[in-house]
Amino acid sequence: MRAKTLGIAALALVTLMATSSLALARPGGGKGGPGAGYGCGGMAQLTPEQQAAFQKIHDAYAAKTAQLRADLGVKMAELNAASVAATPDQGKIDALTKQIGEMQGRLLAEKTQFRLQVTKEVGPGAMGGMGPCGGGYHRGGMGGGMGGGMGPCGQ
Repeated sequence: MRAKTLGIAALALVTLMATSSLALARPGGGKGGPGAGYGCGGMAQLTPEQQAAFQKIHDAYAAKTAQLRADLGVKMAELNAASVAATPDQGKIDALTKQIGEMQGRLLAEKTQFRLQVTKEVGPGAMGGMGPCGGGYHRGGMGGGMGGGMGPCGQ
């Protein structure tokens, strides 16, 4: 009985993380609009040259992490399926959880490098702050932009 309750709780948590991340993955955290979520004023605060530089860095980041994000989405789906199986395999669930954690760590490292590169090449204001505007671009969830289609700009 306790294992079933734990499995249901884990599934609920994973589902909540996945759905929250999907809602927040778009620029502006679901508020939409071109450049929304890139600081208080969005991309509009950047010069055209800065916008182009940011887009180039972002496109490289998105391409570099696309496969990892897709693989993470597959592992999350596998974990969901394993968690709701008629007879859950705790060993498989533990292994998937460990793999997902490692993948999330790699994505976080890549996202950190992305942020550092943007700050260095575009400027410190390009990423937004952690103040009243809600943390700039950093909207992708499941561990900070993880999973298929959940990069800093929903890519």
